Amino acid sequence: MGPPGSGKTTLARALVGSLRGAVGLNDAVRAAVGARGEDGLARSVARLSRSSSSRLWRGSYARSTDRFSGLARFLGAHPQTLETVLAGQRARVERDLGQDLVLGWVLNLLARYQLATESPDSDWLVIDEGFCQRGVALFSHGFVPLDRPLLNAYLDTIPRPEVVIVVDTPLEVCEDRLTKRGWSERVRDLHIDQRRAFLADAISTGKAVTDRLEAAGTRLIWVDGTTPIQDSLRTVAATLPT
Repeated sequence: MGPPGSGKTTLARALVGSLRGAVGLNDAVRAAVGARGEDGLARSVARLSRSSSSRLWRGSYARSTDRFSGLARFLGAHPQTLETVLAGQRARVERDLGQDLVLGWVLNLLARYQLATESPDSDWLVIDEGFCQRGVALFSHGFVPLDRPLLNAYLDTIPRPEVVIVVDTPLEVCEDRLTKRGWSERVRDLHIDQRRAFLADAISTGKAVTDRLEAAGTRLIWVDGTTPIQDSLRTVAATLPT
């Protein structure tokens, strides 16, 4: 977890490369489809592809029946998750931004999570932009206290992660990184002051998420997003449950 530009993706990739028994979500999905996919083309492409970043694999998965059947199975097992997502979007439709984009992110996560976890092949499934972070995406634009019950309702329905790693990075550092690498399509056309306000809201929403997780007993590991990545890896390795 962390605001845009905090270093989540960098840390997630490093964890997959250094933590024994760890696999990233996209690689887990590719392995699952290759082993037991119902879509013959996607299954073959998954077996032939060496990486989940392969353009051929990504295009095949986007069109595969496995993607949609995985989503259907998730919704059958966790119907309230999507209900709380849509309820939150309806309540905030007049002041939110990019709701169709965010909904697409959420649906994609639901399908990939279902496929990856039906037959786990690893000790640790590392999910960059997981369910808790999607809560930030859903509510961070114009977050106000009245949104907290909607956010809590969503968090109460998601598959609860065993560990959440929180990348704590100051707003100014996040803003500088995003300015250099490029802002997401959701906010890149906004005025700089609006983008800065979005980052501040993301940090506030993240705090509301971690408060709820702590109250529910979820294990949180905090790392400093401004320190070398090896320091963060040592922090995570030293505090992960065995």
